[in-house]
Amino acid sequence: MHIRIGDIVRFISEKLEGKVTGLIDQNTVNVYCEEYGFEIPASLNDLVVIQSDFNTDTDRKVRPQTTVVTASTDSLYLALVPENFQNLPESRYEIYLINDTGLTCLYAAGTYNGESYSALSAGNCNPDTALSLGVYSRKELDRIKAFHIQAIFYQKGKYSPRQTVDVHIRLSQTSLCKTGSYQHTKWFENMAFVRPLDKESPLQKELEETDITQALKEKKESTSAPKPQKQIVNNIIEIDLHINELLETTTGMENKDILDYQLDVFHKTLEKYKLRKGQKIVFIHGKGDGVLRQRILWELQTKYKRFRHQDASFKQYGYGATMVIIK
Repeated sequence: MHIRIGDIVRFISEKLEGKVTGLIDQNTVNVYCEEYGFEIPASLNDLVVIQSDFNTDTDRKVRPQTTVVTASTDSLYLALVPENFQNLPESRYEIYLINDTGLTCLYAAGTYNGESYSALSAGNCNPDTALSLGVYSRKELDRIKAFHIQAIFYQKGKYSPRQTVDVHIRLSQTSLCKTGSYQHTKWFENMAFVRPLDKESPLQKELEETDITQALKEKKESTSAPKPQKQIVNNIIEIDLHINELLETTTGMENKDILDYQLDVFHKTLEKYKLRKGQKIVFIHGKGDGVLRQRILWELQTKYKRFRHQDASFKQYGYGATMVIIK
């Protein structure tokens, strides 16, 4: 079985699916799990291809992905196309306004720095057209809090009115650096990061969502190193990473926010005990769909190589816990 970049795969050992975004070696690939927003390495022997963008002929010509609709989707988009897809953190990005409707779009585009607006361009964008708004480096994008797009649609003669667009698009720098955030589209030869504008929240809702996100971020940053939830025999520290044991409520948190919080507890625990040689710490992550377990093992294999780790007592935890021994 051949697994290539772009294939959608399913893990054999876990309830997990994702997209292959890179080759690590002959036996290992990176898989991006969109639901949780991170990449994990995976053995080829643990994967099954459930969707491929490649023909079986020798030229391996890429077919349009099933997520790319070749017919009009009747939407307005903002797209970022990296000049160097192999080095996203250092790449420059060309920004496009895409009018994938049957109407002419009268638009105004600008940037917002948190205090004031700066105009980029304004005018008409014809149907089925990708219009360039400029090229930006990562540093320039970092300084932009949001892209502000306003648009109305019209055509000569009879037409059906459609809702105007007035949105602020905030770009996640983390997402821009993840290959799994990009997709093949009918508008560009290279892969692109695409956001639908007429499905985005209006300004007030965007600001409210930002306030919620900021509050969650501040709550996370203010969290001190977690205390061991249970001290058991033989000096083994037990940390239960189930989110209901860590937080009273997860209101407003998405799956990725929950996973980030759990990993934050994991990291802070190891930082707290990293000098206590011989200390054994059991992290209870549960079986679930295997996402938290996979991420913890990846962290231990890459960032904490000096620590030993193994499955915790099967009799006590089943497959739902990992023991780390500080070295």
